Amino acid sequence: MLVTGLVAIAFVVLGIFLLFIIAGSLPNPFQKYFGYFFLFVSAVELLILFWVVIYAAISDWTLWGLSFADFWKEQLTPVYFIKEWVYSWFWNDFLNIFFVFLPAVVFLTLRTAFTTYLGFWALAASKRNQ
Repeated sequence: MLVTGLVAIAFVVLGIFLLFIIAGSLPNPFQKYFGYFFLFVSAVELLILFWVVIYAAISDWTLWGLSFADFWKEQLTPVYFIKEWVYSWFWNDFLNIFFVFLPAVVFLTLRTAFTTYLGFWALAASKRNQ
């Protein structure tokens, strides 16, 4: 599991590095589109985060005990097949770090903060390159 965690961290660092490297070469409308897209995704993730908090408050789960996989299985049953399909394509231990071992609140908070930052950064980059 330690190797999987290190691989996950390496992929995230590599992705951020590549994003900052190619940001200057992307056209302004493309950067603006990505900025608005990431901000829209952040709003959706924030709604899901509130849904997780409310679900944990009214069910037997605690905020730290409810993983995103459990939430997905119990509340998003119609689209649960997507998770099973993704698990058939990727390294299961790698996905378990994000979906199973992290509590849903932590996972969604980190993801929402990251996508919000990327959205504002892309919008600022598009204005800076005009």
